[in-house]
Order: sequence, then structure tokens, then C-alpha cells
Amino acid sequence: MKRSKRRILGQHFLTNPEILDRIVEYGQLSECDVVLEVGAGRGELTKRIAEKAGKVIAVELDRELAKELERNLSTYSNVEILIGDVLKLRPTGFNKVVSNPPYSISRKLLEWLMESRPELMVLTLQREFAAKLVAKPGSSKYLYVSFLSNLLYEAEIKEIIPRSFFNPPPKVDSAIILMNRKESPEKLEDDVKEIIKALFTRRRQTLRHALRDLLKSGKEGERVFSKIPEEILSRRIFQLTPKELIEVAEIVATGKAKPK
Repeated sequence: MKRSKRRILGQHFLTNPEILDRIVEYGQLSECDVVLEVGAGRGELTKRIAEKAGKVIAVELDRELAKELERNLSTYSNVEILIGDVLKLRPTGFNKVVSNPPYSISRKLLEWLMESRPELMVLTLQREFAAKLVAKPGSSKYLYVSFLSNLLYEAEIKEIIPRSFFNPPPKVDSAIILMNRKESPEKLEDDVKEIIKALFTRRRQTLRHALRDLLKSGKEGERVFSKIPEEILSRRIFQLTPKELIEVAEIVATGKAKPK
């Protein structure tokens, strides 16, 4: 596959051995762990994971790279290689994620992973996207993915990796982020998630204006407004805490006033 096509897929290979070793160390791996790796490439990181973990589920979309991966990992009996789009394959049975995933799928991948709730994730991501995962309410970077991260994980950027450490080099620097699952993450019903996602499409509006745009008019909408404190209604969506957003979404859901 030509380099230009790999750029389109968001594939940038990290080969620095010291950084790869630190990524595995952040994962605190043992033989009890089943680790998911997305975008395994030629297996530089995969080998290191396999030497520490009980099993590695290595996913690679590029069939040519997957052939190299199979050759390079042929002596590792604890590596399962899956060829295809991880968001379509959606493997199960892993309790940790250690990965340098394609940057082009970062948002969709992280939403799926966080809802799958592995206990620990170590990910190399674009620096800007990693900043969104650690963003707090009120930050200009606070998005729906930030809401999920705040709700379900303790996230910390461990180090910044210059773009020159990748082949081919991406246009921006990257970051290694460590995400530890919170002890009692809250279960979100599908209708509540749908409402919160819809609110974040209007993240800079006040809650009052966003709900007016999203809700059907009539008595159901009025009941929703009557149950939400004025102080909450006057704040912008990106200023609301996960708890406040969930409470608002539950009011909307139980009031049967669905987004348009």
C-alpha cells in the first residue's frame, strides 16, 4: 500500500523502542490481562504487549500489513489477529486496551471503547484529541466525548510525543493518554445518550435555547422547562457537569419530549 493511502487511513507508525516500552509499562500488564490493540501495523507494539499479557487481540485493517503482522508474530501463541475495521468487528472479551490507533477513527473508536468499559486504556492519540478527553466542563474543548470520559474514566495525559517520532510523520504532535475506569460508572440508557448527544450539537447555546431548538412544542416541552432550575437553564451546554446533563436528559426522556 502506498504511503499516501496510509496517510488517508490515519496510519502513523511509532517505532521508537523506548516510547513503545513506556506505553506497555503504563498498561500495568500481567498474564491475567486480555489486551485489545487497534491498528497493530507490523507488530512493534504487539510483541511487547504479548510478552507481558495473557492474550492480545490485534486488529489491523490493512491486509498487506496484516500479512507482515502474521509473519512477525508467528512465534507468539497468545496473539489473535483480526483483519478488518474494528468498529465493524467490535471484538469482545478484553479488559485492557493498549494501542496506537489510526487517528482518523479516534472519536468513534473512543466512544465505542468507553461504552465497552475496559478497566484500563493506554492510547497514543493526536495531542488535540487527547486534550478533549481530559477537558472539564467549561473548557472550550469540552465535547460529547469529553462528557463520556469525565463520566466513566479518570484520564491523564502521560507524555507528549513529537511528530518526528512517527513514520510517516503526522501533521501534529501526539500524546499518550492513560484512562482508568471509575469504580462505579453510571449506566446510561440509550434514550438519555441520544438526548445528550443532541444537546452537544448545540454546545455553545444555553440549555434553554438548545432545548427550545430540540424539543417538540406544546405541553410536554413546558413540563420539561418547569422541572429544570433557572440556574441550569441559563448555562451553556459545555458548562454543564456530567451529572447535570444526565439529570436534564432524564427529565426530557421521562417527559416523553424527544428531540426532533
